[in-house]
Amino acid sequence: MSDAAMDLFVGLSAVLTGIDKSKLAPSLDPVNIKKTYFDYAQNKAANEFPKLLDIYQRNQSLPAAQIGDIVLNQSGDDICYLARSVMLMWYLGSWYDPAELRKYNGQHPPSDPGPAFAVISSDAYTRGWTWSVAQAHPMGYSNLHHGYWSTLPPSLQDFIGGGS
Repeated sequence: MSDAAMDLFVGLSAVLTGIDKSKLAPSLDPVNIKKTYFDYAQNKAANEFPKLLDIYQRNQSLPAAQIGDIVLNQSGDDICYLARSVMLMWYLGSWYDPAELRKYNGQHPPSDPGPAFAVISSDAYTRGWTWSVAQAHPMGYSNLHHGYWSTLPPSLQDFIGGGS
């Protein structure tokens, strides 16, 4: 993995999740979860992952909403569902196979409770962005100080960055 490929992955991930790049890839990052996610996606989607990064690279100067539209609506199902898997990976710390996700997006989705998934790692689970967006933490784990619940939480923008 090159630094350029990682930069593309983080930029694309920021577009897909709505979370600021500086939050996805902070300068001080002892866990380096972005590398874990990059490696996982590259391993699970060896053919499509470089194509997804290439689409982002060719369009990265466009507004985020337009890039999202290109990736999710104009680049074919393989890219669309891989992008969805990447979003879920960042938010939930789990991998949902793109082919499985595709099954649930039709007129007759399977009647089971939902697509199978794999938790990538304990670090991925505890650092899933769903916790920050919910301004919460997973059961049994918190990096917040004792008594944090006695005050109002910071704004959502403090957690995810960007916006105003």
